[in-house]
Amino acid sequence: APLLDTSNATLAAKVFTPDDVFAGTPIPSPVLIYDDDHYYMGGALAEALRRKGLEVLLVTPATKVSEFTDMTMEQHRIQSGLHKLGVQVFTNTEIAAVHSVGSGLIVGLKNLYSDKVAPQQCQSVLMVTMRDPSDALFMALQEREAEWVGAGIRSVQVLGDAYGPGTVAAAVYAGHRAARELDAPELPLDQVPFKRELIAIEPASAD
Repeated sequence: APLLDTSNATLAAKVFTPDDVFAGTPIPSPVLIYDDDHYYMGGALAEALRRKGLEVLLVTPATKVSEFTDMTMEQHRIQSGLHKLGVQVFTNTEIAAVHSVGSGLIVGLKNLYSDKVAPQQCQSVLMVTMRDPSDALFMALQEREAEWVGAGIRSVQVLGDAYGPGTVAAAVYAGHRAARELDAPELPLDQVPFKRELIAIEPASAD
């Protein structure tokens, strides 16, 4: 059976996304947040909902909460802050199944190392996972490629969140790189458009 059967209207009504939170949709408590994004979003939503008085459980297959924030030196403060607020944290854990039971949900939580599945009751699940690219415009232009030459268009490139949703920093980098490489000659597949320092260690001379 699929992990989340979206054809089941009763179940689908209890599963939410970050967009629902931002839109002000009421999230029933207790809420189980499944964070497979590993950046700031899962931890931020857990804190925000907990401060609103909801009982919050944060589940992640990573070894720690918001694991990627190690890169920005925020991880320790995020996880310790959630513990102080009373958020229940489950690391090294993934969702095995979600079932609608009565007015709530039963979520099967599977430990990554033991494969042991433990049932967890909640009223809603908030999925912080992969986002879909918004590439409709790019795909529409690709279908009209035969018209490019007549319109003076040499090429059409997709980048940023249209190519693959990511961080703000990644989107800024993609835009900056596209501007720098605009009209540049196409490089062979094994070359990169920037210089790299290659360190070579040689034995000292016998002098």
